[in-house]
Amino acid sequence: MNGLDDVSESAHRLIFFGIVFYFALLVYGQLTGDPLAVIVSEIVFGMIAVGVGAVLYVQAGRGRGISSIVGAAVCLIVGGLLQFAFLLTATPAIGQVSSIVVFAGIGLYIYAVWYAE
Repeated sequence: MNGLDDVSESAHRLIFFGIVFYFALLVYGQLTGDPLAVIVSEIVFGMIAVGVGAVLYVQAGRGRGISSIVGAAVCLIVGGLLQFAFLLTATPAIGQVSSIVVFAGIGLYIYAVWYAE
C-alpha cells in the first residue's frame, strides 16, 4: 500500500481540483458574505470527503482486514455524510462532528502512509 499511488491520474486531478475549488469557494464566500458560495463549498466538502473515502476503501482491498487505511476511509465517508446531514438540518453540532470525523480520517491516512504501512 503506497497511499494514493495506485489511483489513476484523472482521479488525482479531480481530487486536487475539488480541493482547490472548495477553498476558493470558501474564501470567496467568507470574504463577500455570499451565503450561496458558502453552502456550495460545504456541499463540495462533503463530496470530497465521501469521494476520497471511497477511493481509499476500494484501494484498501477486501482481504486486508481492519487497517488504518480502512479506518481513514470510513471516517471520511461518515464525515462527508454527516456534512450532508448538517446541510439538511442546519444543526451546528452535526457540522462540528462532521469536521472532527473528517480530520480523524485525514489523521488516520497520514498515520497509515507515514508510519504503519
